[in-house]
Amino acid sequence: MEVHHHPEVEKKGFKEYILEGLMIFLAVTMGFFAETIREGISDRAKGHEYIRSFVEDMRRDTATFSSLIAFDNNKLIALNNLSTCYDSVEKDSKSAGCLVPIIKNSMSNRGGNFTDGTMQQLKNAGGFRLLNKSDKDSIVSYDHAARAYLNFEFTVFQQRQDIVRDAFVKLVDFKAQSMLAPDSAVTNVQAPLLFSKDKALINEYFNDLLLYRRVIKTQTGTLGKLSKKATGLIKYFDCKYDLE
Repeated sequence: MEVHHHPEVEKKGFKEYILEGLMIFLAVTMGFFAETIREGISDRAKGHEYIRSFVEDMRRDTATFSSLIAFDNNKLIALNNLSTCYDSVEKDSKSAGCLVPIIKNSMSNRGGNFTDGTMQQLKNAGGFRLLNKSDKDSIVSYDHAARAYLNFEFTVFQQRQDIVRDAFVKLVDFKAQSMLAPDSAVTNVQAPLLFSKDKALINEYFNDLLLYRRVIKTQTGTLGKLSKKATGLIKYFDCKYDLE
């Protein structure tokens, strides 16, 4: 009977096992580092894209700010005549023509409609984690200022606007209302302007207008600061990330 001899297998030494294990460990580690670097590059690219999109939103907002500030400044020009107009109406309620520009500039408002698409993505899609701390803090600070402005507009300002409108309804003659719309070209109202000669009601209306003017000044000042903040951020990000 023929006997087959199995070839002898050379046993690996302890050092060889250590070396193979080390090489496997290094391969896994290098792969991990490569993936981490790749994800880091991808995250930075996404973060820069968020910054670019946010800057574009602010560019649109600054145009909106300029329009709102101009609108409110025109209102203030008319409302700065309150004292003189009050003296005229107090002497003779029929001499109320000075109220025409005041009424036209106190019956409506343009709300702040800001562009917040990128901001919502940063908040809801976890985009803030892709930004460095200084960029995140700058954007969050701007968002707080914008929301504070809108909160003032929706509460304090809107309250004063409603009060002025209510006083207007009580005081102004129905036949004159159609000629007092903000877009009306009529400057000399022929019909009796005031329905009531009640001096207490007239005094209340002018007091409401005075408070309304103060609120507009506050609102315009706040919006001016917000606009300046947006302009500063645009320049900051343009310079830092070469967005222009």
